[in-house]
Amino acid sequence: MKAMVRLFGTSGIRGPADSLFTNQFCFDLGRTFALFLDKHRQVGKIAVGMDPRPSGPRIKQYFIAGLYHQNREVFDEDICPIPSMNYLLIADSSFAGSAMITGSHNKADLNGVKFFAFKEEILKEHEGEITNIYEEIKEKIPAPKEAPVVAGEKKANKLYIQMLEKLAQTPFPDWKVVVDCGNGAQTEVMPKVLSKLGLQLTTINCDLTKTFLARDTETEGAFGELQKEVIKEKACLGIGFDADGDRVVFIDGEGHFIPGDYSGALISKYGSTKLVVTPINTSQVVEYLSKPVIRTKVGSPYVVAKMKETQADFGFEANGGGFSREVMLSRDGGSTAIKILNLLRQTGKSLSQLVGELPRFYLYRTKVDCPWERDAEVLVAAKARFKGIKTEELDGLKIWTDNTSWILFRSSQNAPEFRVFAEAKTQEEATKLGEDGIKLVREILSN
Repeated sequence: MKAMVRLFGTSGIRGPADSLFTNQFCFDLGRTFALFLDKHRQVGKIAVGMDPRPSGPRIKQYFIAGLYHQNREVFDEDICPIPSMNYLLIADSSFAGSAMITGSHNKADLNGVKFFAFKEEILKEHEGEITNIYEEIKEKIPAPKEAPVVAGEKKANKLYIQMLEKLAQTPFPDWKVVVDCGNGAQTEVMPKVLSKLGLQLTTINCDLTKTFLARDTETEGAFGELQKEVIKEKACLGIGFDADGDRVVFIDGEGHFIPGDYSGALISKYGSTKLVVTPINTSQVVEYLSKPVIRTKVGSPYVVAKMKETQADFGFEANGGGFSREVMLSRDGGSTAIKILNLLRQTGKSLSQLVGELPRFYLYRTKVDCPWERDAEVLVAAKARFKGIKTEELDGLKIWTDNTSWILFRSSQNAPEFRVFAEAKTQEEATKLGEDGIKLVREILSN
């Protein structure tokens, strides 16, 4: 295989399931992770889980083959949510590390791997170490013609479910709730948890025998079915998950989509955290919570690193991923959902009432295919075209056109795409600003 320009993206390794995740590549990654744990003297078992996409079983088998080659004891956790793979390390000290085969919210022909060690999601510095080890050992030993098949277990799911049940501040009122797991990794977890907590539960897209739904949790229209079901059932809340279960979105009782910026802001506002950690692309609503705000680059490893540095109790991303120090330092849709339920019980208010008490801003998000080598060219053009009262270059280029309007130009690190984000006090302003931005990107790329 040819040398890769970059191994890790924003969070984990991702790419085409067939051309990138070859049997040899997966075998080498398994060996690499075992050697990484050896380097850090992490002795013990390794757990491997996956989301339901079709390429998962093959990738997992050859990844496990690499772990076996390095004499590691492996436990196959089968289909499970990403956060359960992290929590397993916390709840059972006999595990030295874990890995999740997942393509996140991306379409079915893509896949990826995320790593956990030291009881948390690995940091960017660890990604560098893993990349170096991989470059040293790749293709030195041929992958086996047939990968081992390991008997599956469900310990990760079991322990994760127990944690979520303990986190819930029961008893909850007899709420009617609709849950949509997208036929994904939370399918065997959240319906079980919510039912046990005494909620009147309606489920949609909670069937692992059906195709999982590749949905972007930052796109409102992606959860249209859930919005309709909430209205139909006259439910007080809708809860929707992405394919691997580390992101969650909410629908209020009126059928409105609540962006992750706002659910995260609510948990930050009412929770114990003394400061808010969130990436540069989330809504400015957090600046109105009367708590200090620390911005990071986009990506869960950056949020985790900053939370560790500042001792923050909670951090979140715009995609609906929440990070709770008292649970685990990685993105978790399950505990974020429980925290919103706890908040509704504590305040006695509906989700629409709580959101209505926050300042209202409107976001516009879009993207276009863009070769990574043209990123700098786009940023130079954006800086020349768009003027404002201040600019930020923490991650990409963020230009504030006035005190409440901004546009962010940023290259995705997960795929060769360029993203444009815009926010303003009205939807019309945000849309116009964002469309002007993406129009510029397309102009540059067409030359």
